[in-house]
Amino acid sequence: MKTSFKTFALGLLILFCLISCSKNSDEMDPENPTFTGPNPSPANLSVRVIYIVPSDRSLNKAYTDAAGNCITQLTPWYKNTLGSNKTFHINGNMLVETMQSSHPAAWFNAQNGNTGDAQFYFYSNAKNDAKALLGSSYDETKYIYLTYVDAAGTTGAGAAGFTAMPENDLKGLTGQMTEAVPRWIGGAGHELGHAFGMPHPANENPQALMWTGYTIYPNCILQDNDKAILNASKFFY
Repeated sequence: MKTSFKTFALGLLILFCLISCSKNSDEMDPENPTFTGPNPSPANLSVRVIYIVPSDRSLNKAYTDAAGNCITQLTPWYKNTLGSNKTFHINGNMLVETMQSSHPAAWFNAQNGNTGDAQFYFYSNAKNDAKALLGSSYDETKYIYLTYVDAAGTTGAGAAGFTAMPENDLKGLTGQMTEAVPRWIGGAGHELGHAFGMPHPANENPQALMWTGYTIYPNCILQDNDKAILNASKFFY
C-alpha cells in the first residue's frame, strides 16, 4: 500500500513539473523572443523580409508576425493580379529575419552624412544598416529586400532591390493606426513594386498599385506596363 502511494505521489510530482515547465516555456517565448540573425540559406532570387530593431528598442514578436503575414498576403496577390502564373518567392525556412542594430532609433532618421532630400535619410540609413548586419549575404543580384525598422521615418520608400519601411508601417500592420491593416499591406506592395523596377505611372490611375491604389488594397490593379516589367523580371517565375 505504501509503495503504491509513493508511486502515485511521484507520478503526480512528475506531471506537475511537466505542466509547469510547459507553461513557463509557452509564456517565455512571446516575452523573450530571440533574434534570428541573417538567414543562413536564403533561396536564390527570393524576397527576404528583414526586421531591424534599434539598440534602444526590443524585439516585438507581434511585429515579426505581422511582417510575415504581410509578405504571405502579397505573394498570391501579385500572382493573381499579374495573371501569368508568376510571382515572387519567399523563404519558408526563415520568413522574417530579425536583427538588432548597433544604432538607436533616432539615428535612422538623422542625416548621418547623407545628402539630398531629407525625407530619404531614413531609406539610406536603413539600407546601410541592413548591409552591415547582413554582411556578405547582402546581394541585390540574388535578393529583393523588404526591410522594416522599428524607428521613425518620414516615409517608406523603395528603389531597385531594396525597400525600407518605418515604424508607422509596423504599427499599421498590427492595427495601431487609423487606417485598416490592408492599406499597410498595400503600402508594402507598392514599395516592393519599386524594388521590382516599377515606376509611378504617368497616367496617375488611382486604382493602380503603383499610384494611390495601395490605399484600397487588395482591390487595386497592376497596369499593362507594370505587368510587362514583372513578366520580364528574373524574380518572377
